[in-house]
Amino acid sequence: MQRYFIVLLCLSFVFCSTLQNYTVDDTSPDIHYSGPTFPCNTTTCPSEVIGGLSSNSITLTNGSIMFSFTGTAVYASLELIGTCFITVDNHEIANLSMTLVDAMNGPLPSVSKSNMANAPHYLIIDPMTKGTVIGLDHLIYTASPPAKSHVGAIVGGVIGGVVLTIGALFVAVWIRRRRLIMWRNQRKSVILRGITSARPNPDYKAGVDDGKNPPT
Repeated sequence: MQRYFIVLLCLSFVFCSTLQNYTVDDTSPDIHYSGPTFPCNTTTCPSEVIGGLSSNSITLTNGSIMFSFTGTAVYASLELIGTCFITVDNHEIANLSMTLVDAMNGPLPSVSKSNMANAPHYLIIDPMTKGTVIGLDHLIYTASPPAKSHVGAIVGGVIGGVVLTIGALFVAVWIRRRRLIMWRNQRKSVILRGITSARPNPDYKAGVDDGKNPPT
């Protein structure tokens, strides 16, 4: 039982360590607004309105808000006057309703969905009543970090392999050349020794045939 718990703990650690949270601001091009929008930021709205918001901005709309992502969880921070219906992959995750008084006095409503498969998903926030105004502050989704490119490592490995091959060929040629020189020197030494041994002995005096010693 203890070993089983340790294995699960290790797997959980590995899984969690490979996930990362990504914040998407309301002005991101990845967020699609189906209706007219009004950007409420430091230049268009009083500081009291945008105080405490992410990036000091919020986008107001009376249309639908759509966001596609690949991950395991999603979180949305909203402002709302009216009623809205929120779905992920066509499954309802929240049905919010706020009056003007609630919006002025209450905290920002937020919705989230977690424990999803690490796959593509789409979030839709739909106004349900006429006159509903939705303000999107920001979104956060949890996903695996993008894979790092291994082009540099591959190029480095190829260059290293080429350099190593050239070095090995150079060493092989150098060894062969050295052996050839040694073989030539040895052969030259043998030839010189043969020539030296074939020379007549300087202490030997050839006899002169004066006819006194006729052949027998």
